[in-house]
Amino acid sequence: MRIDVLMFEGVAELDALATYTVFANARRRGLAVEPYLVTADGRTQVTGCYGTTFGDLVPWSPETARVLAVSGGWIVEEIASGVIPRQLAEAKAVGGDRLVLAGIDSGALLLGAAGLIAGRPATTHRVDLERLAEWAEVIDARVVDDGDLVTCGTGWFAGVDLACWLLERELGAAAEVVALEQWIGRDRQGTVWRR
Repeated sequence: MRIDVLMFEGVAELDALATYTVFANARRRGLAVEPYLVTADGRTQVTGCYGTTFGDLVPWSPETARVLAVSGGWIVEEIASGVIPRQLAEAKAVGGDRLVLAGIDSGALLLGAAGLIAGRPATTHRVDLERLAEWAEVIDARVVDDGDLVTCGTGWFAGVDLACWLLERELGAAAEVVALEQWIGRDRQGTVWRR
């Protein structure tokens, strides 16, 4: 299962890397996942919102990825420019119902601006819940699962919870996820809300 974690200028470092690390660790444990740090425009380097430079990034592959994880970060400018929202809409059109969109923290707002969550249940960082209501039915839960849309809420480690949930849901890997949580030294928090 290919998992693309979207990187862009101003991406929240921990949102992206914590999520990616769970998937990478799962791969090392023998689970059938292939995580990639990707860009939509083929750039190989971006700088995160706290100044960290990421290199060796690869182009995303919405036609083959099962999950496209979209992190938060400095997204106000991205929403205003419309570039990333347009790219996300194009990726979903290519990936169709098979492509799961995963909004990490305020990454859900980018999905909203892309027109991909209209009226659907979703969550985001608590300070952005009102803004999310422009696009989605707001559910104040740690993880909200609406099939091909899975979002997670507030906190630096919300992406860890989202990644663990997706491993459990997509691979039926509950025992492996428990072992991974024990290795990380952190149990998942909150509830997964499902329709």
